Amino acid sequence: MKSLAFWTLCTTYFLIVFGGYVASSNSGMGCGPDWPLCNGVLIPVLKGATLIEYAHRLIGALLALLTVMLCLRLWRSSRSGTDRFVSAAAAVLLAIQIILGAFVVWFDLPPIVVTTHFFIAFLFLGCLLWIWRRAHHSPHLHQPVKRTSIGIEAKRHIHLLFVLLAATLLLGAYVKHQHYGLSCGWLTCGKQLWPSNEAQMWQTAHRTAAAATVLYTIWTAFVAHKRRWGRPLERRLLLAAAVGLLQVVIGVITVATEIRLSWAIIHLAVGTWLALLLIDLNIYLHMSVLTRRSSVPRRMGEHPRTPAR
Repeated sequence: MKSLAFWTLCTTYFLIVFGGYVASSNSGMGCGPDWPLCNGVLIPVLKGATLIEYAHRLIGALLALLTVMLCLRLWRSSRSGTDRFVSAAAAVLLAIQIILGAFVVWFDLPPIVVTTHFFIAFLFLGCLLWIWRRAHHSPHLHQPVKRTSIGIEAKRHIHLLFVLLAATLLLGAYVKHQHYGLSCGWLTCGKQLWPSNEAQMWQTAHRTAAAATVLYTIWTAFVAHKRRWGRPLERRLLLAAAVGLLQVVIGVITVATEIRLSWAIIHLAVGTWLALLLIDLNIYLHMSVLTRRSSVPRRMGEHPRTPAR
């Protein structure tokens, strides 16, 4: 199941990024208003926008097949209520995605529906990441987090990071599909720092949420090191902070190049990577036993340090 979960997860990541390419290249209606057919036929003339949109649908069909196989295998092999709930949730989210995909085509890319479609993709991605982690780790890592003061503090910080991430994803998708991406420059909105119209307000809200996510990730990484949450969490947070800073730079370049297609795709790819890292932090906390690194000497003869209060 480990291999199947991994490839299903990779396919989902690729489909999210490729979906961004479909949107950024204005190929979303490459099959016209038809679904599940494409321009009225099962296999259309494959060129231009039609080829791009049809390829996106084929990858989606492959993902659906992989997901069904994965969920059935997990349901049969595990008696854990949590595992079964996650597999059922993945199946339900997949069904919702298929329905929303049809609505997107039938109603000519309505921004609210497209934004919802995009956000649910990340919830689905989280379910697959949980299944892969469940199959990847040994059973002793799948215990609840100990209710130490450090464990409770880590959960609070990382859960807040997840909320900030969700806000950033939702606002970013809405800005993208409302074509508000260039309502502000890379630093200012026209000749002023503050937004003066609705488009600029949405763009500024997305930037504010993104900045808050990155800054809070950096702060949480600092707190994790200071409080000694343990190397696994510290390393994950440091990587997430580095990827977050990279995403900020890419976001600036994307706007400065007037949302050139290549930079828009890179922006989505790195943003999805950051989302995976932050989702994984939440999964790690729920699957692993959080131990105090301060209770274990780092080197022979070295005494543990008492964590700062």
